[in-house]
Amino acid sequence: MGAKCGRAKEPGARGGKLKPVTLHIYDVGTSGSISTLNWMLSPLGTGAFHCGVEVYDWEWSYSDIAGSTSKMVDITGVFCCRPRTCEGHSYYQSVEMGYTAASEVEVLKLICLLEKSWPVVDYDILSHNCCHFSDELCQRLGVGRVPDWVLSLAGIGAALERNTDDITSTQCCRMIAGETQDVVCRQVPSKTCCRVKNQQEDEEESDIHYLV
Repeated sequence: MGAKCGRAKEPGARGGKLKPVTLHIYDVGTSGSISTLNWMLSPLGTGAFHCGVEVYDWEWSYSDIAGSTSKMVDITGVFCCRPRTCEGHSYYQSVEMGYTAASEVEVLKLICLLEKSWPVVDYDILSHNCCHFSDELCQRLGVGRVPDWVLSLAGIGAALERNTDDITSTQCCRMIAGETQDVVCRQVPSKTCCRVKNQQEDEEESDIHYLV
C-alpha cells in the first residue's frame, strides 16, 4: 500500500549515495472510528492523521508524550520507532518523498537539532504537531513538503480556533481519537530510543549547514 509523491527524485539525481525518504501515514488511534472518518473525508482531501518520516531504517516523529507536559520544559517530543509500527495508531499508507544525499551521521546530527527545537511543551494539536514536524524534517532532508492533505485538517482547525473562543485546548493526536486510555505516541523517558548520543555528536552539531 502506498502512494508515490510527484516530487520524488530517482536515484542518481544528485550523483551520490542517495537514501530514500518515506512518509508513513496512520489513522489516529486504533478503534477504527477514525479510519471510518478518514474514509468519509478522503473525497474532500483531508483527514485526521498521525505521520512519521522514515530515513535510514528508522521512523521519526513528534508527540506530546503521554501525561502532563507542564513540567517537561527540557524534554523533547521527538521520538522514533521501526517503520510503520508507531504504537497506538493504525497504519494507513506510505508516500515516497524522494531521496536524500545526507549521510546517516548527518541525519542524526539533524535529529539532535530538531530534538532541541521541538520540545514536548510546544506540542499543539492544530499548529505544531507530528504532521508539521514531518513536514519540516522532509524539507531539511531536501525532499520537499508533505502532501497538503496530510496537514489540511490541522489547518482548518487552526483557522477555526483563531476565530472562536469555544474550542477547547487539546493535546496530542490521541485526543482526536478519544482514546485517552490507550498508548499513543508514548515515549519512555528511561529509554534512549534507537540511538545513544555521544560527545562527538555534541561537538559536531555545528558542522551542519545545508540541512539546517
